[in-house]
Order: sequence, then C-alpha cells, then structure tokens
Amino acid sequence: MEKTREKFKFRFLIWAAALILSVSGTAYSNVSIVQAEQTVYVTPTGSKYHAYKCGNGTYTPTTLSNALARGLTPCSKCFGSNYTPSPEPAPAPNPAPAPEPAPAPKPMKINKTSVILVKGQTYKLKVSNGAGPVTWSSSKKSVASVSGSGKVTAKKKGSALITAKANAGSKKCKVTVEAPKLNAKNVTLDLKQTRKLKLSGCKHTVKWTSSDSSVAKVSKGKVTARQVGSAKITAKAHGKKYTCKVTVKKPKVEKILLGEDSLQMEYGTEKEFKISAAPSNVMEYYDIFVKSSDTSVVEASLDEYDHTVLLRSREKEGSAEVSVSIGGVTAKCRVTVTKPAVTELTLSESSLNLEPGDRMMLSYDVNPVDAGDYHEAIWKSGNENVARIENVLQGSAYVTVEAVGEGETDITLTLGDKTVTCHVTVKRQ
Repeated sequence: MEKTREKFKFRFLIWAAALILSVSGTAYSNVSIVQAEQTVYVTPTGSKYHAYKCGNGTYTPTTLSNALARGLTPCSKCFGSNYTPSPEPAPAPNPAPAPEPAPAPKPMKINKTSVILVKGQTYKLKVSNGAGPVTWSSSKKSVASVSGSGKVTAKKKGSALITAKANAGSKKCKVTVEAPKLNAKNVTLDLKQTRKLKLSGCKHTVKWTSSDSSVAKVSKGKVTARQVGSAKITAKAHGKKYTCKVTVKKPKVEKILLGEDSLQMEYGTEKEFKISAAPSNVMEYYDIFVKSSDTSVVEASLDEYDHTVLLRSREKEGSAEVSVSIGGVTAKCRVTVTKPAVTELTLSESSLNLEPGDRMMLSYDVNPVDAGDYHEAIWKSGNENVARIENVLQGSAYVTVEAVGEGETDITLTLGDKTVTCHVTVKRQ
C-alpha cells in the first residue's frame, strides 16, 4: 500500500508542474514546454518494466519510452491491472538553420602562362575552374599545335599563343619554340688535337658530357683527343640531347728507322737489329710486319717485346731483303749470306826432302773447324816432274805427295781465300 502511495505522489508532482507552466500567461508564450520522461526500472532478462525495484534482482533505471521501444509491458503489481501507458510527447522541433550564402565562383586558371620548348618536345597545359568544357586553339599551328586535351607539340622555331576557352572565360599561354643545332655530328681528331663544338639556336644552359673521357674529353664544348678510339659527345639542353661522334685516329707514321740497312751473315748464324719510328709512339698503335724476300737464304721474325728483328741464315749463299712495315710505311735491310770465312790454315808439313819414288802424306788444319765443310780444298804441284799429288778426293783434308825426279817444287793448298805451301826437294842420296 505504501508503494502505491509513492507512485501516486510522483505522478501528481509531474501533473502539477505541467499545470503551473500551462497557466503562467503570455509572458512565457515564446517558451517551449518540455515534459519530463517517466523513469521506470528493468532487469537485464525481464520482459516487464516497473515503477520501482519490485522484487529481487538487479534493476536498472531507464525511460518509459525506451522500455516501450524494447517491447516491455508494465508490471501489474506496480501499475495495477487497468494501467495503460500514455505516449510520450514528441520533442519540440529545432528551428531550421538559416541558409548559407552561395560561395563566390573561383577564377579560371591555367597551369602555365608561358613555356619554352625545343622542337619535337610536348607539354601538357591544364585549366582549372573552367565551369564547363574547354576549347583549345593555337595562333600559329606551324610553330606549336595543341590537341583537344591541351597537349602542345613544338613544330618549328618561333612563338605561338595557345588559348583555352571555357564558360568561365579564357586563358592564354605563350609558347616559344627553339630549334638547337650542333655544329658537327662526326669529328675525326689526331691525338692531342682539339675541336670546339657549339649548340646554336638555344638560350638554355648546355650540359656537355663524353661517353668515354679517356678517349675524348669535353669541357664547355671544347673536345680534346686523348687516346685512340671513339666516344660520343652529348650536348643536353632543355631536356633534349644532341650528339656528335668523335673518332681519335692513330698517329701517322712518318718514317721507319732500322738498326741496319745491310749486313752479312755466314751459314747457320743468327743476328738481330732494332726497329724505331717517327713519331716515336706510332708503334703503340700499329702492328709491325716483318718479311724476308727469300727464306731459303735467311729467315726473319719479330720480337714484339723490344721491337727487334731476329735473323737466321740458312746454308745457302745469296742475298735477301728483309722488309719492316708499320702503318703503310716500309723500310728494308739487305742481308747477304756467305760461307764461313777461313781465318787460319796450316799444313802438317811446311817442307819435305824426298828421293825419287818416295811418298809422303800431307794434311791441313783449318779455323773455324767447319770451314772445310763449305770450301773446296784445291791441291796443286808446281812441277809434277819433281813431285805430284795422288789420291786427291774432292774436299779431302789428306793427300799423298809422290817424288818423281830430282829437283824442287811447291805443293800448294787453297781453301777459301787462304793458301798455304809445302816446299818439296827431291834428290838422290
């Protein structure tokens, strides 16, 4: 019974407050009346709402409208069996905000009002705040054309005005077209020679580079030949490249100098002579060719390490020309091959005393020892009635001297350019 009184008292206070506000007169006519939400109590798993914490459990306060929205029904114990919940009043609407003034239109813009291009280059112009489609046009299409999307193509040297038209107005961009030109596309230089390259028709800063600075170095367009070979010199201006091929050629051979213009060799010997040339560095850039005109007389080869011609004679008398060729220039050395010279010749006996009918052997010694292999031994008697030579074989180093009759004579031996004599005396005892 006590709980029913509290519920009635709570509801009476709410009604009284509403009545006071309704009769307060015109002084509050502009004030919105807001009715307070009724507070009810619910449990987490219950299906009813209560006016107070009715029974055991965990009760949580909430608004009546929330309980009804959740589909909960009133507790008959708290509210009675004839209780019907009154709908909650709708909240007073908020006054509509005043409309904001429309923003002022933004001015039409173009991303570039002037641009410099090199012939062949393109550039994309863009328009913002055009308020509609943009139409593009060029005042001189032969200099710079423009597509419907604003893409500008540089055609030839000159200037043109590109115009963009839209609903918001029009904008212009001045296009200047340059046509740079390199003064050479191919250059041939000697070692240490220089050449000035220039990029004309361009006001931009030019950046110069070499593909191989060890061959051709470039500084501000000045090219210096440093080493035999080829390199590409590039001039870059305004994003475009212009190239020139530089070839550094080998130095020209002016003269070949041989250590010997002519020489003599004996059979089976070896000799050599040096090679030099003018200018002195040409042999670094050319192959050296060595050739003998008759290899049956002398053979020739090259020692590349120290630029020396090696000669080897054969066992044949004669002459041959040994030629040395460098870079199209040739020098020659005449080589003559002869038999080994006899430097010393002696007989086993310088004199003989014989009687008629006696026989005596003679022999010789020669230096160098192999000279006898290449020269014919020629034996002679000055008077065969006194003494004659027997058993003479061609090239033999031994002969027999036979005493024939009384008297005196000389037995001679000629070998090469040497001659020796043995004096023979024949007499009876």
